[in-house]
Amino acid sequence: MGKTTKNLEDKAFNFIRVAPRPAKPRNHGMTLVADRGVGMHAQQDLLQSAGDFVDMVKIGIGAFRLQTEDFLKQKIDALHANDVEVFFAGDLMEAAFLQGKSEELYKKVKELGSDAVEVSSAQVSMSIDDKCRLIKMASDAGLKVVAEAGQKGHDNWTNSLSYINKQIEAYFEAGAWKTLIQGEGVSEGVEDRKEDLMLNIAAAFDVKDLIFQAKDGGTQAFYVNTLGNIVNLDVDYDQVIDLELMRRNIRKHGLFGLVSSSGE
Repeated sequence: MGKTTKNLEDKAFNFIRVAPRPAKPRNHGMTLVADRGVGMHAQQDLLQSAGDFVDMVKIGIGAFRLQTEDFLKQKIDALHANDVEVFFAGDLMEAAFLQGKSEELYKKVKELGSDAVEVSSAQVSMSIDDKCRLIKMASDAGLKVVAEAGQKGHDNWTNSLSYINKQIEAYFEAGAWKTLIQGEGVSEGVEDRKEDLMLNIAAAFDVKDLIFQAKDGGTQAFYVNTLGNIVNLDVDYDQVIDLELMRRNIRKHGLFGLVSSSGE
């Protein structure tokens, strides 16, 4: 499968102009997809129909603890063959932290061929210093680090913008490649999206260094409309095409806007 061309010249109906996008590999305007333990057929369906528009796959929810190493290697190899990077989500990483197995886990993740790993404290209480130590440990193991800001099941983590920004600053200083902003408490499990909070976080950092979790079309449209196509979004398997159509101004984001949507 070839790399995405800026104006989709290699796609059907290429006489119809659409908004251009930077070609893969990208460091911003990235689409990250959550893999919740799918099999090879489901993964191949994604790659065949939308692989050119997927930058990274997050092997998530700890499902990899239920699968064999051979199966995980097969999945990772197939993703790499389609110019898609891979990172392991933080769920099991938090269990490893509690059990004193973090270094061993990062070594194994690297052996399996993963490009990156998530360092989170979504379900396990962890100090900023603890997370920064894990970020450095993972970096030393040769992995890019996606640090996560936020906590599952608690929307009060969003109460202090200054504390959130303090965390994110510390993660980058410790060597994080990107910081992912948790959706729960922001756009999930709340009556109204906390849009001002997200825009204030985006204003405090280079938005290219942030990833926003966005699991519904309205939230995805909000980020693309307000932050432009430089925004990195974490979405579900079945949302990739809709998001790319939005980024290309084909639907849900303006009406066939043909001005560059690169955000630059």
